[in-house]
Amino acid sequence: MKRKKDALLKQIAEKGRKSTVFFLTGRFDEQSLKFRREHTGVVVYIETGTGFFVESDKIVTTLEVLAGAIAVVAIPGERFTKAVANKAIQLIYEGAEGQITEGTVLNIEGVTAFDAKNNLVLLKVAETGAPLPLENSDNVQIGEKVYTLGYQDDFRYKGTAGTLESRYKDDKWMQIKTGFSSGNGGAPLLNSESEVVGVAAYGTGSVSGGDSVTIATAISSNVLKELLAHSGEVIPLDRFQKHSRVHAYALEARATDKAELYDNSGAIKNYNAALKLNPDLVEIYSRRGIVKTRIGDMRGALRDFDKMLRINPAHIFAYNNRASAKVHLEDAQGALDDIHTAIALDPEYVLAYVNLGGINFQMAITKTEAEDFVEAAQYFQEAIAAYTKALRLDRKNSVARQHLRDAKRRLLLLKILAG
Repeated sequence: MKRKKDALLKQIAEKGRKSTVFFLTGRFDEQSLKFRREHTGVVVYIETGTGFFVESDKIVTTLEVLAGAIAVVAIPGERFTKAVANKAIQLIYEGAEGQITEGTVLNIEGVTAFDAKNNLVLLKVAETGAPLPLENSDNVQIGEKVYTLGYQDDFRYKGTAGTLESRYKDDKWMQIKTGFSSGNGGAPLLNSESEVVGVAAYGTGSVSGGDSVTIATAISSNVLKELLAHSGEVIPLDRFQKHSRVHAYALEARATDKAELYDNSGAIKNYNAALKLNPDLVEIYSRRGIVKTRIGDMRGALRDFDKMLRINPAHIFAYNNRASAKVHLEDAQGALDDIHTAIALDPEYVLAYVNLGGINFQMAITKTEAEDFVEAAQYFQEAIAAYTKALRLDRKNSVARQHLRDAKRRLLLLKILAG
């Protein structure tokens, strides 16, 4: 059965490659210039993305791929090689991306339509390509296999299998469990017939503890069809970038970049500005909540996670992160409820088991200090079970392994103490 699945994925990937486009963008964030130079030594930084032909001269990708870019290079799948990509990167660093060999890259004439609410942009190109057929996204069922075709962070073209987990935002958005990296933003989401049922957006986090399995979002193909119906005059890229709701995506990207560099105040400032310009960037609530947790604003984090879960009730990472905030607010039972909800939504979510172990461990310590040894032992046993489950799913998880040893040691000492 696995061989048949692998053969189908390979077939879909080979068939669809000629329709895909590899994007390289150069970004320059003046606001974090000093911070970035001190911490990374890099001022202009490169990001990757994917797009695909939906008409012979039109490509779709996500706004997050293009927003804020000072340089955009689009390489069609048929001409893509690592050598071409590396040459393009060097020229972007030198501010000379226009010198890339003619015929290697696509000539982007401009934007014919964009949907700032749903993260899509339609580009007109001078050349022609092979468009992928669009299916009615309502026809794909929860639990059905779906496939993405895109370019990984290490510049590899790859087909990835996943599963449709849920729908939200009036069925215009999907949540999928898959294995792609950030370079797949803008990639086609296909059914088993190689028909487009969605456009992959951003990943929301890792399930497995590494990068092999992630939860990601996608915009439905029916939203894409509406965008195509409104395709009009060509708008130059520089004019498109100045639109306030497009600029919001650039601010969100800056915020996420700053959060990764632990510039927490800068991240929150940019997240706030992005939401003010475009309130539809709802994933910000989850990301901003994480930063607020980091700086100790637990009530602010709780409000953000609450908002995220009202929009997408299947957002397992928001449940897990809200649980962490509740622990700090001494709502242990509320934290346990959130963790159990996350696990019910995805029984393979490693970090949820690690956090479940941590909550039970802390409750065991509290009960031990109160000399309630019976309940303390029960909580230690629950912690041991949670850490053990995490290690079954991810044997390399050092945090779970260390805490498991500690929980077992504490339980043994407790039994000695209790006589």
